[in-house]
Amino acid sequence: MYTHNDEEEMQEFVAGVEEETDVNVDLLRMSSEEAWSRIDSEYPDVNADMMWGMLHSFALVAEEEGMLESYESETWEDVPDEFKDPDGQWYGWSYWFNALAINEEILEEEGLDKPESWEDLLDPQYEGEIVLPDPGTSGTAFLFVSSLMQIMGEEKAWDYLEELDENVGQYSQSGSQPAQLAAQGEYAIGITWDQAIFDRMDEGYPIDIVIPEEGVGYDLDVAWIFKDAENQEAAKKVIDYIGTDEGMELAAESRSMVTKPGVEGTIDFEPNLIDYDAVWAAENRERIMQKWQKKFD
Repeated sequence: MYTHNDEEEMQEFVAGVEEETDVNVDLLRMSSEEAWSRIDSEYPDVNADMMWGMLHSFALVAEEEGMLESYESETWEDVPDEFKDPDGQWYGWSYWFNALAINEEILEEEGLDKPESWEDLLDPQYEGEIVLPDPGTSGTAFLFVSSLMQIMGEEKAWDYLEELDENVGQYSQSGSQPAQLAAQGEYAIGITWDQAIFDRMDEGYPIDIVIPEEGVGYDLDVAWIFKDAENQEAAKKVIDYIGTDEGMELAAESRSMVTKPGVEGTIDFEPNLIDYDAVWAAENRERIMQKWQKKFD
């Protein structure tokens, strides 16, 4: 199994699978872009049977390229159609969103204002105080970049990213690392994803979450089986497990939102989510990444 999710989180999910089924899972964790590059180079002989944890936009690309196996799982029947492929080629089990991790101690020590919007991050007071994941390796970062383009329009978003670059102290490899670096006090602000922040808050770090007032992009975390996978029957059992009440309830212990009706995630508020277009993101990802690399690599 390949995944882009944090390994500690996935080990808990895998333990649930192995407890409830006769499937033994060999897990390999990579960032989203790293995982996609590996899949793209290995196909049609992908060295995994399935993916559990990946961006929805990559699922759409993989589906278009014929990489995915169709399997209609009965445990997913009550999950709304918007969260799953009609032919069973991919299943969205949770969804997550971009957010800012704010180290409140650093803000106080350095006399910095607490940002409330994406536009606020361009203020020179934050020079060197922002850590952002690299879209070349991180799906969290690509969600951020593609969301800005949907909020502002592409031309303005590129101008924004060039200005933001002046305040970025580091581009990290993973989407969770900015939350950790902000939590440890290495930076005042980390552009990251929701659960990475909540996990550090639960661990007692002096950070808070801010959802910029313009809104944030969100993405389904999806699972799929690769076409002609060697261990298809085992992979089908995993897909079935993810869609059960037990599987979704386990996911809800560490995810802010899951897709099964009646199963509540970890948050008790309504985040300000934009109407994110994952299809547009999938169709334009390669072009956007090529331009990013020319500008910032």
